[in-house]
Amino acid sequence: MSSVTRKHINAILPFLEKFEESGFSVESSGYQYDEVVLKFLEILYANDWVTPKVKWFEWRDVAWEYVDSPEKIKSADVVTVQKLFTTHVRQDRFSEGHLASMFENGHIVALLRRLKEILEQAPDTPER
Repeated sequence: MSSVTRKHINAILPFLEKFEESGFSVESSGYQYDEVVLKFLEILYANDWVTPKVKWFEWRDVAWEYVDSPEKIKSADVVTVQKLFTTHVRQDRFSEGHLASMFENGHIVALLRRLKEILEQAPDTPER
């Protein structure tokens, strides 16, 4: 199902460092996302991390398993990470603040760390 490649992963990994910075806040003021979060969302869409191929509404319960048990992320593959990003971004459209809470509880950073780990474990994967 996933058409995500090394190139797609590399497109979003620079955000990991930004999101891990001391003092990072998902919101700039009120309920407005910080500029870096808006750029992150733009890059997620542009690189197929948020895709209509994922039936996110049907997958929400599984997504919550990864939120409730963060250690599960350590075994997630690229397809699962794509499903999680899609689910959280799409859920935020129906439940304002959902994505902010995923940043605040460390889930988004954990997903990015997992992608970094996947790349490190497969250094010979073509860029495509």
